[in-house]
Amino acid sequence: MDCDKSVKESQNIKSNQIDKISCHKLRCFCVFRGMTVLQLLLCIFSLLAPASVFAADQLSYETFLKAALEQNLGLKVESAKYEAAHSNARALNIPPPMVGYMRMTDQSGSSANGIEITQTIPFPSKLSADSSARKYEERAQEESRKAMESEIRAKARALYFDLWASEERKSALKEKRRVIENHIRLAQAGVRSDSFLRIHLLKAESDLDLLENELIAADQDIFEKEARAAEFLNVSLASFHPSLQEPEQTPLPSEKSLATSHQLEAARLTFEGFKERENGAKSSWFPDLYLRYKEIGQTQLMPQTSEVMIGVSLPFIFPWDASANSGKASAQRSQSEFEFAQETRKVGTEQSVLLNKAASLKKQLDNITQRLLPRAEKRMKLVHNLAPRDMETLQDHRETMEAFPDLKLKALDLRRQYEGTVAELLKYDRGT
Repeated sequence: MDCDKSVKESQNIKSNQIDKISCHKLRCFCVFRGMTVLQLLLCIFSLLAPASVFAADQLSYETFLKAALEQNLGLKVESAKYEAAHSNARALNIPPPMVGYMRMTDQSGSSANGIEITQTIPFPSKLSADSSARKYEERAQEESRKAMESEIRAKARALYFDLWASEERKSALKEKRRVIENHIRLAQAGVRSDSFLRIHLLKAESDLDLLENELIAADQDIFEKEARAAEFLNVSLASFHPSLQEPEQTPLPSEKSLATSHQLEAARLTFEGFKERENGAKSSWFPDLYLRYKEIGQTQLMPQTSEVMIGVSLPFIFPWDASANSGKASAQRSQSEFEFAQETRKVGTEQSVLLNKAASLKKQLDNITQRLLPRAEKRMKLVHNLAPRDMETLQDHRETMEAFPDLKLKALDLRRQYEGTVAELLKYDRGT
């Protein structure tokens, strides 16, 4: 009997499981049945589609830079401008020939067909000046594209480090919070017997509450840095939550690599292009050559005729247009020359200031990382195993334990300033 009872119970369990499975299949069928084919395909695709490569993945600086160079819209705009200038440089400013068809009827009623071909050939100096100007414009646009690429590399490094530093700052603040929490537990042991310790404890608890505000601000700072990086990479912010690796400290660029930046070279080539435009405008006084060939067939009253004409323009007869073009081109050349001189002075001054600032920040950073931080860590380890017994030792304990995370925050702030300064310099580095 017991055996038969156990068999029946097992059969009931299996039937209940089968009913549950059937019910589940029926519900799924009803759900899918209520969907259109397009909705079903989208649902399947959303389940099978991989997540974004930036979502909570370990993102190295090299991957970040590669994505920036491939997806940045500013660089694509400069590349399109260069392609346009490259195509324009291959052109030759000669008007196309004109071909005409004629039909002539004389008094006798007979008719004949004819053709006419005309061609304008500008003065040679106009052609050479225009061609040189186009080539200078192409080279200037190429340097502008390279300058944009250098700026994107520099900005990518600055953004990557900025985001990493924001995350590290949050970690350092959490470490400081743990230090204060541990200190509060130590202080609570003597609160009942000492009123001064109660005041000290209240001060520590207030500092802990203020630290919570800093952590909230750190979260907001990370969100803003992620938003800027996502915009820079031209990706969706919703799927951009990378885990970053600590980048190596960027070395200072040499003065030689900064001497001839892409920005200054682009300004110089633009100035050379305007000089050629000025030469071309001054050639407006020279005559252009006009060629015409006309041929008409034979009629009853007239034989077949052909006609060749060679003519020249006389721009000096009406000099207003040529004079205006020449004056305008001279003014544009002068403007470009002044802008080039202004840019040269500006870039030179900015580079000198940035080099000195970066060197100063590096010395301060080395002083903290190589001297102050090791000493603070050693003091922290010594104090960690000591039990404070009075107000003075308790205060010393807190100051010593907080000194290490505070110095880490100070070093992180100096590193952020240093990396930002070097990034500004790398915009002008031709070796970047």
